[in-house]
Amino acid sequence: MGRAFQRKQRLLFWRDAQKSLRPLLERHGHPGSTAEPAYPFVALHRSPLWRLEDVKSEVPQARGSSVRPWLDQHNPQGGLEESLYNLIGSDETFRQEATYSLLKTYFPAISWEEILLEVGLQEKEFDGYGHPPHIPVGSVFAGQVAAFEAKVHGQRQGGISGKQSEDAKSIVLSGGYVDDRDYGDEIIYTGQGGLTDGRHTHDQTLTRGNASLVNSIASGRPVRVLRGAGSHSEHAPPSGMRYDGLFRVEAHWQDKCAEGFVIWRFRLRKVWPEPTTDPTKVPTTTPLPVDPPPTGGNSKPDRRKTEVQRIVRSTARANWVKRAHGHTCQICGLRIETPTGAYSEAAHIRPLGQPHEGPDEPDNILCLCPNHHVEFDFGMLTICSDMTVVRNASGERTSLRTVPEHEISDVHLDYHRKHIGKLPFPYPPSGISC
Repeated sequence: MGRAFQRKQRLLFWRDAQKSLRPLLERHGHPGSTAEPAYPFVALHRSPLWRLEDVKSEVPQARGSSVRPWLDQHNPQGGLEESLYNLIGSDETFRQEATYSLLKTYFPAISWEEILLEVGLQEKEFDGYGHPPHIPVGSVFAGQVAAFEAKVHGQRQGGISGKQSEDAKSIVLSGGYVDDRDYGDEIIYTGQGGLTDGRHTHDQTLTRGNASLVNSIASGRPVRVLRGAGSHSEHAPPSGMRYDGLFRVEAHWQDKCAEGFVIWRFRLRKVWPEPTTDPTKVPTTTPLPVDPPPTGGNSKPDRRKTEVQRIVRSTARANWVKRAHGHTCQICGLRIETPTGAYSEAAHIRPLGQPHEGPDEPDNILCLCPNHHVEFDFGMLTICSDMTVVRNASGERTSLRTVPEHEISDVHLDYHRKHIGKLPFPYPPSGISC
């Protein structure tokens, strides 16, 4: 299979094949078995998957004592059946599913990546980010330890795989936090920490794995999602743990659990279509989540009908706020000029959509430059009720620029202070208050 993937010659003479087979059998064969390459080279000949070519006499039984002398004398060529060889070399999905099935069935306790690298079915070591080259979406594992050993999740027990200084790699939905919400293609995920014996006993902090999820928002790098049977979700597998593909972390905010302790929550959304390393392979079964194309225009490009759910934003109201401030950032006073006019961004104070359900009204919108829009959404800026803007990382203060005709709701500012901009990342400097 590795030779098919690398598009090497399909058939290999026995004398050359045994040089590679013997060390593989010695390293990865079943304990107590004899590392004798003659057996598989001949035994597979009895199946429709393997061919022995240039054979001018009857092939002996693989377990007989005459098989090795026969091979040495005739030196036949062996390799995959031609149509199977071509399928493995050209169809990534088939190759991936076949590889996973063989590994799970025959090598459950061996490092899969090591085997794949040695036989040439994986070009380089998996760095832990993105879609694993050896695991198809939908693969089910006996539990989290099995997923860890397959390098689908980086923790034997923890729900988030990621360091504070890096992007997150994967998360597990296993029912450990009652505040999790699983909508299938969208997940509201509770960060790690704050539990003692399964109960909330202290605040979560925006450190360790929680910080890595925030890093993933900034980088845009998706994370793998695994669902466990214990999550009590209709999207969870009936048993074990299932790899459900890549999700992008879109937002984070602070909340309170039922016991009153601080928790950090994250919104993740499914990445469609599923990734493929073959740029010529275009998915045809999964609709892309894009708005329906506009009518008219060029009739030659392909068109596809699809249904999506999205938050309908009022461009007119956002533009009104930006015009009211002359496209000038309310925090720094920057006005960005472009060849087509001034540019600014409308930042919603209380975010739209679940679970925040902020209104798309002028009193919930600020006019900001791109930099301060990002800082505000990430909770790095807090706006006090007296319109003082606090930079949470340093404690620096400035005044929010306002105009009489644009009234800003302190109710929405208070929501932002409590859920998004209250605690700096990762630690608050002493003396910050609002």
